[in-house]
Amino acid sequence: MNNNSIIRRIRFIFDYSDSKMIELFEFAGKEVTRAEISDWLKKDDDEAFQALNDQKLAFFLNGMIVANRGKKDGEVPIVEKQLNNNIILRKLKIALELKDED
Repeated sequence: MNNNSIIRRIRFIFDYSDSKMIELFEFAGKEVTRAEISDWLKKDDDEAFQALNDQKLAFFLNGMIVANRGKKDGEVPIVEKQLNNNIILRKLKIALELKDED
């Protein structure tokens, strides 16, 4: 599964609007446009499709964490340059405030 599929599924599961997704990126300190969001959400075979890199997905996931749990005092969330499934799942688990036993 690629990053675009992941962000598409997260958007569908949580019913995020474009505005909400832009807001989540801003919580992590990244400015994105509605056009960028739209291009990332397009199907892979669409001409306007743009691949979402690991760093931008990390910004989005960090924004989810900040939106759901709040920002830690003086601590800026780490934006990974490379993501793997374990990091993505860990960030989602933190954002949803789940414990290991959940």
